[in-house]
Amino acid sequence: MLPIHAPVRRCFLTPIPQLSLAADLLASAADRLLAGDAPNARQLVSEADMPVIGAYTALVTGAVNPLIHWQSAMPAGVVGPERSAQRMPSSSAERAVYVRDGWRCRYCGTRVIDRSMRARLHRCLPDAARWGARNADKHTALAALSASLDHIVPHSRGGTNDEPNLVTACNACQFGRGQWTLEEVGFFDPREYPPFLDEWDGLTRLSRLAAASNDLQ
Repeated sequence: MLPIHAPVRRCFLTPIPQLSLAADLLASAADRLLAGDAPNARQLVSEADMPVIGAYTALVTGAVNPLIHWQSAMPAGVVGPERSAQRMPSSSAERAVYVRDGWRCRYCGTRVIDRSMRARLHRCLPDAARWGARNADKHTALAALSASLDHIVPHSRGGTNDEPNLVTACNACQFGRGQWTLEEVGFFDPREYPPFLDEWDGLTRLSRLAAASNDLQ
């Protein structure tokens, strides 16, 4: 039986300032690409690739650490009667959640980026926006800030794909929590706090960039 904790925190670890700096750098890189300035965009993307971000993410998403996760092992899935047959909602429903949440992790507040825009950066600047098969081969900030959809009640524990059960999460908060419930890790329910909405668009403005970008290589 996994222990239940009274909610006292919003996420596993306080986000490091480099996450915000990396988001700023990637935003500037997107603007430079849209202006046709690939060399400066490449430099900005490279600057955002910080080892400390990879180390931070690994602390949360790596081996279970009772000091961080307040647990000693991942739970086995407990299927409830309300569990959705589909693991994830449609892509349009997923995107609607990101827009609703202002492209920010509802747990730690970190700004996140559209995964398709991450892929577009990689196509345009493959050397700087690196993306390989292993974690070590992935751009640390592009990995950490990739938007993902999190089930408040985990799907494996009976959670549904209904919109109220879905929130935006960063890589650390999504994959660090895994199958644990909010109560098991002592998290406040992020739905108790309204999303923070401003001009941050998850780099979706890069959709204006031609997919075939030979001029940017």
